[in-house]
Amino acid sequence: MHIHFSPDHQRARRSGAIGLAGRAVELEMAGIVLKSHHYDTTPVAVTVMEAVPGVAVYGGIALNEAVGGLNPAAVEACAKMGGKIVWMPTRSAAADFRRKGKSGGIEICTGGKPLSKVIEILKIIKANDMILATGHIAPEESHVLLEAAKSLKLEKMLVTHAGQHSLTHGMTVDQMKQFVRIGAYIEFCAYVMTPLESSMPPQSLADLMREIGPERCVFSTDFGQAFSPIAPEGFRTSMAVLLETGMSEKDVRIMVQDNPKKLLGV
Repeated sequence: MHIHFSPDHQRARRSGAIGLAGRAVELEMAGIVLKSHHYDTTPVAVTVMEAVPGVAVYGGIALNEAVGGLNPAAVEACAKMGGKIVWMPTRSAAADFRRKGKSGGIEICTGGKPLSKVIEILKIIKANDMILATGHIAPEESHVLLEAAKSLKLEKMLVTHAGQHSLTHGMTVDQMKQFVRIGAYIEFCAYVMTPLESSMPPQSLADLMREIGPERCVFSTDFGQAFSPIAPEGFRTSMAVLLETGMSEKDVRIMVQDNPKKLLGV
């Protein structure tokens, strides 16, 4: 549900999309979701499925400066091409800017209320049965966003890479549980267990997912970095690590198969 790939003008990536799809076929995966901080990945996904039969490849759009930020027209185009997921700002989010010691960035709400463009985007997501993902916005913004989505009866909501405090700006377990009560799924990424991140030991990650409840969790990788394993293989080994912590095969299956299928409408 969360794989980065080349080309990416800001950092080296482990593999291109065709290489990812090929490895996914070898491992008998059902599907992958391509993510870019800079462009709509839906056309790439469609092209890759033509080139590499045997695996479903899904795309989406992250609402960063490169696509015009909170741009309803870009979301509409993504939807009409078959895009499955819309991430709120990631690297262009004001909260992400503040984390890096910079000013500016994109806010999604003001005075505790979502901007009018955000509401317009939520309506497009709802009308096209897409997934709303929170991106790199602050937890307080996520709360405003998810409440607004709930009021519009939007059911497919995903809180992006929870547990990775550098990107979720200190999101607490209580906040995660609150987001679940609103109706969101919580995404946890294997990247937090990698040596260069090391923000959460495997056992701690497994314990946190159990506390939230696997039935409301999605386990992804966020892989694609040059120093990470190719994402499908990294996904396989990360699932093995979770099983080694004592997590049941049933719970892992819920997080990597059942819940993603519900969100993607498979």
